[in-house]
Amino acid sequence: MSQMNAVIIGCGAIGPIHAAAIAQAADVQLYGVCDIIEERARALAEKYGCRSFTDLEQVLADEAVDSVHICTPHFLHAEMTARAARAGKHIVLEKPVAMSVAQARTAAEAVKAAGVSCCAILQNRLNPSVEKAKQLIEDGTYGKLLGIKGFLTWKRTAEYYQSESWRGKWETEGGGLLINQAVHMLDMLHYLGGAVQAVKGNIDTRVLEDIIEVEDTADATIYYEDGKVGLFYATNGHSMNSPFFVELHMEKGLLRYIDDQLIYKGEAGDEQLASDVRTTLGKSYWGIGHARLIADFYRSLAGGDASYSRLQDAACSMGMLDAIYASSRNRRKQAVELF
Repeated sequence: MSQMNAVIIGCGAIGPIHAAAIAQAADVQLYGVCDIIEERARALAEKYGCRSFTDLEQVLADEAVDSVHICTPHFLHAEMTARAARAGKHIVLEKPVAMSVAQARTAAEAVKAAGVSCCAILQNRLNPSVEKAKQLIEDGTYGKLLGIKGFLTWKRTAEYYQSESWRGKWETEGGGLLINQAVHMLDMLHYLGGAVQAVKGNIDTRVLEDIIEVEDTADATIYYEDGKVGLFYATNGHSMNSPFFVELHMEKGLLRYIDDQLIYKGEAGDEQLASDVRTTLGKSYWGIGHARLIADFYRSLAGGDASYSRLQDAACSMGMLDAIYASSRNRRKQAVELF
């Protein structure tokens, strides 16, 4: 089968990461890029020798286009996913998949009705340390998982929020830290911890209150369906971007994902079980899985033996986002709704 033709929609911060990943993949080629800012689209197109678009409808009407990568501001994700699906295009969708469970449900229904494939970018699942932890939990190597906690401490400045007009606003970003950065940690706590029943959480703006209208800090208690409890804390108010910290309390010791390594702490001492390699795409604390996930998606479409994270895989983290925001407003435990 010949290579598929992909077009990146949105050439801002994450679009170039997708372009580089496509350039490395075997079953897809970069047919074009699209951005309403013509200069931005043209610059990325010239770098990769592909077509430049400024209108999504032109992309969707082009029969040569097989897939689109949605790398636009949050408020456009669900709508563009539905439009692309109705046009018969396969989709690679950046996080968050939507700004709410209701929006995500509409997008998922459109994808299902059209019979196209949609890859949700949950790249941290492919970090070697996370893959190893997942395997150990499923195999029961260290017994049952009794509890889990996750911390994300990153830095976002006034310049970051002022660089794009949609950032830091409820209407266009859908929130702040939780929906843009900490969604990675929420997905990890679900992926490793299992099905989530409810959360009780809080959001606040403690460092950037004169700059943004959304939150820069959040915490939550997570109630899993099997009865265990998880703890979550995240902030954009740290002095640096630190690697993820996740601790898994197992029956036979602790598994710690810290400093991009998986460490087992048992009676005999500490043992390193896995380590993440440095990525050449984007920032290391974003996770290293973009290139592999995108390559796996297209290999799967080409009929190869590959798996990838689908739109439905983002349902729990999307539900946790909605529930934490609601819990912060009503001060009560909130059920996690899926789409």
